[in-house]
Amino acid sequence: MSERLYTDVLVIGSGPGGATTAALLAENGFEVMLVEEGKHISIDDTPSYSLEEMGEKYRAGGLNSSFGATNVTMIEGRCVGGGSEVNAALYHRPKESQLDSWRREFNIAGFELSEIEPFFENVESELSVSKRPNTVGPSSLAISKGAKKCGWSSGEIERFWKYDKGEEATGGRRQSMTETMIPRFLKKGGRLLTGVRLERIKSRGGVATSAVGRRVGSGGKISIGFNVVFVCCGAIQTPLLLRRSGLRNVGDTLQMHPMIRFAARFPTEINDPKYGVPVVQIDEFKPAMTLGGSYSSLPHLALWLGHSVPDREEKLESWRQMAVFYVAVVSEGRGSIRHLPVVGEPLVRFPVSGEDMGALGLGVKRMGEALFEAGATELYHPNTGAPINDPRGLLELGEGLDRKGAAVSTIHLFSSCQMGERDDCPVDSWGALKGKVNVYVNDASILPTSPGVNPQGTIMAIVRRNVAHFLENRISRKRG
Repeated sequence: MSERLYTDVLVIGSGPGGATTAALLAENGFEVMLVEEGKHISIDDTPSYSLEEMGEKYRAGGLNSSFGATNVTMIEGRCVGGGSEVNAALYHRPKESQLDSWRREFNIAGFELSEIEPFFENVESELSVSKRPNTVGPSSLAISKGAKKCGWSSGEIERFWKYDKGEEATGGRRQSMTETMIPRFLKKGGRLLTGVRLERIKSRGGVATSAVGRRVGSGGKISIGFNVVFVCCGAIQTPLLLRRSGLRNVGDTLQMHPMIRFAARFPTEINDPKYGVPVVQIDEFKPAMTLGGSYSSLPHLALWLGHSVPDREEKLESWRQMAVFYVAVVSEGRGSIRHLPVVGEPLVRFPVSGEDMGALGLGVKRMGEALFEAGATELYHPNTGAPINDPRGLLELGEGLDRKGAAVSTIHLFSSCQMGERDDCPVDSWGALKGKVNVYVNDASILPTSPGVNPQGTIMAIVRRNVAHFLENRISRKRG
C-alpha cells in the first residue's frame, strides 16, 4: 500500500532555498508541506566538521564525485537545513556588474539592482549577517599579514552569525536554517516530513498533480498530491528529480567553483579551533580567484597534509602549528547531470579544464607567497604532499597543477536550471518551470552563472524575490 498525503503547496528540499520558500509561504497563510530526504538534526547534535557530522548531514558522507579527466569531490548537505547546517556561513553580495550581466545575457525581467537590493537587505537583517565583534583568530591574522606584505587587498567576510552583546568573538551561533527559517515555518503550522526521498513528479498535460517516492530506510512508497510544487533540492538533485519526471532540458549547464586545499606549517601556534573557519580572504584576485583558510581540525590536517610528508606523524603531534588553506576559482566549464536507473543516483560529469588547473596552481603559488610572508616555514604540495621550504619552490606550481593526483573539490554548485526568458532557460525570470503551470524551481540551480563568491546569500535573496512575485500574482488573481 502506498501512503497518500495531500497539501496545497509542496516544497521539496529544506536547504536555504526550500526552507526560505516554505517559511515565507506559511507566513502568508498557505498550507505548506516541506519534504526532506535527510534527518532533522540541530547544529548542537554533532560536533562541527567531525566524521559524525559528515555521516549524518552530508550526502554520501561528503564523498560524491563528478566524472571527467579530473574528478571533483562534491560536498552536498543531506539534512534539514541542507548546506546551511555544515558550511562556513560566509556571506557575500555579488557585484552589481555581475547582476547586470545576468539580467542582460539571460533576459531576466525585474532584475534591476533597485528591485533586488531589498531582498539582500532582508537576508542580512533576518539572519544576523555580521562580522566578529573582536579579534578574528590567528589563521585569519596570518592571511591578512601575508596579503599586506604582498601588497594585496584582503578583508574579513561577514557571516550568517549571531553574537550576543558582550560575548567573546569565539562565541555566537551559526544562523543556519534549523535556527532561523525552519522554526518560523513550524511556528506557522507548516508540516515538516523528513526521511522521504521524492523521485518523480506526475503530471496531466501541463499541470503537475503529485510527487511520488519512498521512505528512506523502510522503502515504503509515498505519494503527495498538491496544487503547487516548489522544487528546491539543490543544483544536483533538482535537475535529477526533473529529469526523472520526464524533462530533458535541465541538467546540462551545471557550474561549480573548483577548489584545492593544502596545509602549511608555522614556527608558532597558528591553529586555534575555537575560532572555526578563518573569516579573512584575499580580495585582490576576486571574482576569478578566492584565497582563504579552511577548517583545520586534526582530522582535516591529516587529510590535507598528504601521506608522503616526511615525519608525518611527528608533525601532526604539533598540529596547532599547522593550518589548512584553499584556492577556489571560477570555472568556465559546464557539467551535466543524468539519472542512472539501476543505482538511482546521478551521473555527474564536469570538465575541469587545463585552464582551471592552471588557475588553481597559480592560486596555490599566490597563497603560498602570502603565507611565507606571514611567517610560514613549510607548505605541503597539494598534489604530492612534498614539503616546500621557500618561495622558490612555488614557481613550478604557478605553471599549473597536474591533473593526476590533484584533490579537487567543491562546496559551491549552481546553474543547472538557469533562470531567464532566453529560449534555452528551463525556468523563467521568477523560477516558474516553463511548460508547467504550477511547478517552480527556487534554489542554487536557477543562478544563471557563477556569482564569483560564496552563493548562499545570492540564492536566498533571489528566492525571496521569487516568492514575493508568486504572492503578488496570487493576490492579483484573487482581485481579478
